[in-house]
Amino acid sequence: MANHPTQPVHAQAAIADIEARIDTLTTAVKQGQPGLEQVIKALKDESEPVQRAAYLLLRNRTELEVRKALQDYNPYRFFKCIRTMGGHSSRIYSVAISPNGWLVASGSNDNTIKLWNLETGEELGILSGHSDWVDSVAFSPDGRFLASGSGDATLKLWTIDPENSPQIATLKQTFTGHSRWVTSVTFSPDSQLLVSGSKDNTIKLWNIESGEEVRTLEGHYDWVYSVAFSPNGKQLVSGGDSTVKLWNLDTGEELQTFAGHRDWVYSVAFSPDGQRIASGSEDGTIKLWSVSDHQAIATLTGHTAGVNAVTFSLEGRLLISASADDTVKLWNVETGKIPEDSALKILRGHGEWVSSLAIAPDGRRLISGSGDRTLKVWSLETGEELRILGGDAEWVDSVVFTPDGQMVGSGSGADTAKWNLHSGEELRSLSGISSWVEDIAVSPDGSRVASGSEDGLVKIWSLNSGVLAILLSGHTEGVWSVTFSPDSKLLASGSGDETIKIWNLQTGKEIRTLRGHSYRVDAVAIHPKLPILASGSADETIKLWNLNTGVEISTLEGHSDAVSSVLFSPDGQSLASSSMDGTIKLWNWNTSEELSTLEGHADAVNSISFSPTGKTIASGCEDGTIKLWNLSTYEERGTLSAHSEPVNSVAFSRDGYQLVSGSADSNLKIWHLRTGKEFRMFSGHSNWVNAVAFSPSTSHFIVSGSADGTVKVWGVE
Repeated sequence: MANHPTQPVHAQAAIADIEARIDTLTTAVKQGQPGLEQVIKALKDESEPVQRAAYLLLRNRTELEVRKALQDYNPYRFFKCIRTMGGHSSRIYSVAISPNGWLVASGSNDNTIKLWNLETGEELGILSGHSDWVDSVAFSPDGRFLASGSGDATLKLWTIDPENSPQIATLKQTFTGHSRWVTSVTFSPDSQLLVSGSKDNTIKLWNIESGEEVRTLEGHYDWVYSVAFSPNGKQLVSGGDSTVKLWNLDTGEELQTFAGHRDWVYSVAFSPDGQRIASGSEDGTIKLWSVSDHQAIATLTGHTAGVNAVTFSLEGRLLISASADDTVKLWNVETGKIPEDSALKILRGHGEWVSSLAIAPDGRRLISGSGDRTLKVWSLETGEELRILGGDAEWVDSVVFTPDGQMVGSGSGADTAKWNLHSGEELRSLSGISSWVEDIAVSPDGSRVASGSEDGLVKIWSLNSGVLAILLSGHTEGVWSVTFSPDSKLLASGSGDETIKIWNLQTGKEIRTLRGHSYRVDAVAIHPKLPILASGSADETIKLWNLNTGVEISTLEGHSDAVSSVLFSPDGQSLASSSMDGTIKLWNWNTSEELSTLEGHADAVNSISFSPTGKTIASGCEDGTIKLWNLSTYEERGTLSAHSEPVNSVAFSRDGYQLVSGSADSNLKIWHLRTGKEFRMFSGHSNWVNAVAFSPSTSHFIVSGSADGTVKVWGVE
């Protein structure tokens, strides 16, 4: 880190100390028992970055003292939504407006960019070519180019046709060099350079004409989320990890590190006069920094969730922020308050995260892009919502105005639609519809995720990349339950069409269909050692099947309402079932004998989960509670007052020390079972969370499926 003569000594020392301690831990973990003890001790360090580094170094180790230390440690404060696997629904992550103000571009996780005419609302084109989410889009100040950055680790440069021919933009060049997601792109004021920030912790400068990499800036100790040029083009500001950095572009020297945020910095922006920098963070705050004296000017508080985007109005009087609390806020940057003398206070209307902002060149209109799959156009003079663009079935990740401000572009998912910018009318839908995710399952080998949805489809995704690997179709009604075989080679799915289908995941073909239930099949489970499948149905019965032949073995009767869940115990000796009748039953599946009925819930039981030892069952109830049951005595061990709405799904972690719950209140919660206390709450879904699962091979990933049509993977990377 460069030592600038005017850099505050305390800030320099704080950052240097954190980086030094993290380096020390990285070395210590390789130096035997004393070093291991040092890393374990760092789990209680006062610095969260140091704690996180220690956790990442320890999480895969098997030593007894490490496992014991991690039992009481809360890593879930660091969990982020690593990816959302669309196909059922989608979001907008970035928007940009062309210099002439007539073109808008938006980028999405369907891997595409959309271009729109701002005045007419006409969709002018879709740009495809990225193989992963489009996280960022930007127009060059001269209006000749559009740049896009993607999760495929590339940047693409598109030439904008000034004559507005049928092909409004064509691919000029693809830039490769980053090793991970490109999260942010921006042009220099003279349109000669392109800058990119990446999750590989670096910033790269590119010559637009030659396509060559000019320089790589290194200094962030974690992901770089945002980059922005100063108005004179001589400096660059970057935000990432929990810091903001200022760079000299002529020399590549780091001039200053601004420390003060308590979590990731998602967005940075220079004021029009170049004298101030604004930064928005996951900690819910916006900070204003002085470029000249390198001091914090103000901290703006008011958002109730992370701040995803910040931008200044053209004259610099207002600062605008977009947040995961679904709002856009306008601040008087002279007072540090929301203006009290006009209608421009809080802009509400989005139903999900607001992830991106762009101001039209006339300074009168603002566009916001959101996880609710829409772009909203606002009047900055009145605060009125002028119109809505979007409604795609995939997230739109990014939107931008053309320099002339007339067109809007958006990037989105499987569904592609055209919209009239004035009326908001849908002109054409090209593919797919969004659909509820009813159930999910993680393969025992930890490599894949299966989702079943109301549209009757089963989708198999790569857990690591989020790429859709297999699409299984054949059910004639919604798929309510999915489960993998122990060797991860087969999948069983239960449906509203009263059937169970067995699929070969190596060929993607259906092996056989099991028929016998007289109503919807709500639950399926495969024995951990034998080729036996159990199914639970709304016909109040449980059936056992030979997985190899498809022959029905037996029917278990005893519930007085729909069977919501079935599970084999980890040792395979018993079977558990839950029901809308409010009970949980334990069975000897081999003899069809009912071993016990667990009673205590005041309403329907929606989900059950065995602990890894098989000694405890957790049950999630319609009344919002979770109960833990001792299977040695068949007695209730305790009740967690978990959610404000029904608990739809529960799952134990691999080590059995944590439990995750998903609820109709749209949230996931992590519970520490030794204390009964809530570890962490995740609130990224916009509708019921119907299914949750820990990765069986590691507790470092949590997967959730929701009625908002998305499957989310949560964890630390």
